[in-house]
This record gives sequence, C-alpha cells and structure tokens, in this order.
Amino acid sequence: MSNEFQEAVRRISGREREVLGHLVHGDTYGEIARRMNVSPHTVDTYLRRIRAKTGARSRMHLLLLALSAEGSSAHTLEDTGLMEAPRLPGRPEPSGESRI
Repeated sequence: MSNEFQEAVRRISGREREVLGHLVHGDTYGEIARRMNVSPHTVDTYLRRIRAKTGARSRMHLLLLALSAEGSSAHTLEDTGLMEAPRLPGRPEPSGESRI
C-alpha cells in the first residue's frame, strides 16, 4: 500500500503536498492555515482532495498512510517534498522520532 500511496503523493498539487507535509509534522488546521495564508476551511478542502486522490478513508487513515510510508522509505517522502514542510515559529523541529 505504501508504494501506491507514494505514487499518489507524487501526483497531488504543490499546495496539497504542503498541507500534507504540515499534517505529517503535527501542525493543526489553524497553524497550517496561518502558515499558508488561507482559511482553516481551505485546509480542510485540500485534505479532502488529498484523501480522494490517495484513497485514504479519513484524516487519520491519511496520516497513518503517510507515516507508514515515511517509516518504510523516508527518502521517498523527502523526494515528494513531504519532509520539507516549513516550520511555524515556536514549533519545535521534528526530532526524527515517530510522532504517534
């Protein structure tokens, strides 16, 4: 499943990839919205589109797929840009450990 997910991630738009990257890093909808200068509703719209394109059944399923793909092949997610989401001021940098 993670190979299919990784291929789907390569096909999502740059803004969708940015939203997914922030989600993977644990940012809230509000934080993502502020960082991207959009409304939380727009963040939700991006996530619905990402779920449709990746086959994820829910936000949690999307996050689990992304984290599973990260764990199985982090370099592949780096290639898609997910591991390069900009950090918000005051948010700690990821330590490289799982955030579950």
